[in-house]
Amino acid sequence: MKKFLYSLFFVFTLLLGVKSAHAQVTIGSSDAPEPGAVLELKSSNLGFLPSRVALSRQSSPDPLPAHIKGMVVFNTTDSPVDTLRTGLYYNTGAQWICLATVPYSMENWFYMPSIVFDVSQTGTGFEKNLYQEYKDQLNSSSGIAKSVGAPDTALSVIPAATDLYYYVIAYDDTVFNNISIDANGMMTYDIIGAATDATLINIVFVEK
Repeated sequence: MKKFLYSLFFVFTLLLGVKSAHAQVTIGSSDAPEPGAVLELKSSNLGFLPSRVALSRQSSPDPLPAHIKGMVVFNTTDSPVDTLRTGLYYNTGAQWICLATVPYSMENWFYMPSIVFDVSQTGTGFEKNLYQEYKDQLNSSSGIAKSVGAPDTALSVIPAATDLYYYVIAYDDTVFNNISIDANGMMTYDIIGAATDATLINIVFVEK
């Protein structure tokens, strides 16, 4: 009888273990995790420490055996031949993307790609969607040429329009006037004169 009870207790414990293996888990507390979370870490004085690895290139999975979409690691080295820098990275399934940047650093601003402004006639209230122009160029597969092995699109991840600040930092004030840009990157401007060989307008994007 005792052997039977011991066996029954063992089976019951095993079934509980199987059920728990498929349940939500909280580490650091006996409280249940938040709804929708398969795993929740709770602590007021401890942090989460991801794997620390030395990535070789954004396009290479090394030292991991393969690209795995959703994988997160802390890269410990700066690459002299790539844009890799120390910090948290996640994997898109094809490359590593940095999760964090230093605000207003040299690494989170860039000049807008070259675009054409038709200044053949003067007038007021002209519009140019800076964000859409940028997105069409860098997220399009219609590039003229690309290096061997490069993906079809220059950027696989593009910020939303409202995740960027837009600046006109220089322009020919004999051609352009009354320049304004809304939060979505729509630029409004007037054309007040004819362009010359020296006419320019420099536009910069900054990630928020």
